[in-house]
Amino acid sequence: MKYLYPDYYDNFKCISDKCPKTCCGGWQIEIDEDSLEQYRSMGIKTVDFDNEIFHYDDKKMCLNLREDGLCRLILEHGENILCKTCATFPRHIEEFEGNREYSLSISCPEVARIILNRADAVSFYGREDDTADCEDYDDFEQEVYGYLAVLRERFLQIAQDRSLPFAERAAHILSIAEAFQSEIDFAVLEDDSLDSLDMGAVLNVEIFHIAEGKSVNQIIFGAMKEWEYTGDEFEDILKFTEGRLYLDYNVNTISSLKSMVNCLKRQNVDFEVVLEQILVYFIYAYFCGSAYDEYYYGQAQLAVATCMHIRDLCLAHYLEHKNIALDDIIRLTYLYARELEHSIPNILATEKYMDEHPLI
Repeated sequence: MKYLYPDYYDNFKCISDKCPKTCCGGWQIEIDEDSLEQYRSMGIKTVDFDNEIFHYDDKKMCLNLREDGLCRLILEHGENILCKTCATFPRHIEEFEGNREYSLSISCPEVARIILNRADAVSFYGREDDTADCEDYDDFEQEVYGYLAVLRERFLQIAQDRSLPFAERAAHILSIAEAFQSEIDFAVLEDDSLDSLDMGAVLNVEIFHIAEGKSVNQIIFGAMKEWEYTGDEFEDILKFTEGRLYLDYNVNTISSLKSMVNCLKRQNVDFEVVLEQILVYFIYAYFCGSAYDEYYYGQAQLAVATCMHIRDLCLAHYLEHKNIALDDIIRLTYLYARELEHSIPNILATEKYMDEHPLI
């Protein structure tokens, strides 16, 4: 088995009750079968056995969570009592034949802090062992994964090329992804195989530009309005951002963005590097997973759209407070990711929306 990790993977340590946004609330916590059996035999009262989740209160907080932010189950029974979801989060694993790709979810405040505090480019490391992969896989999907892994490596190189403005890097990635989607769709349609797939043409495709301007940004912003929300906090931020940036016609978003970038620069924060880290995160963690839904360009668009969305949230904050710090960006990033990363309906809604409003 081959394993792949970002270089910061082992730096994560849960900060428990000090966490500003607990992972024990805001969503349903699914319980695996083995843990359900264990909880049933122990008579754990906080489990909804019919729906295979933990019970939660009217604020969507797990009933195991105490007021001090600590977990009753851990305090009473030790960490081995945790179900797979709780024991694993924020660790995320993508599975492919003979490969396991590990990441840390940026929806976790501590992970967001680790990633966005980085000034240097993220690297990735692998290891290998003799573990056999006993899962069943679709041959076509795994063949596609091989191509996607090649593309992802190229995307990461482009995303981290700081000789180019961030917008050009994003456009380059999208141009290649769109070409790959067209090539693979044509190859499958023609002879139901990938034999005619021309990766040389894909990697050397003409680079298109992402249209810029307030009206375009407002359209991309609209993807977030299609979501279901975990609570009022993010929905309120979204409404505020839309009003501040797009319903106030006196706001010049281009000049305001330059002002925000300069504000951060005075604090030794390079906003393009921040966006780079977000783009690298979403491409690494999720692009190759498109092998399972065949929406390769959509996943690339999703990664770029996340950067545009978070940029808008930051800009509205800056305009309102006349200031912004890296801690503010970190908070807005993990709040955004909590709504997107763990909600299949929101991911699908965003992909569908971006398909109807393509960036290039």
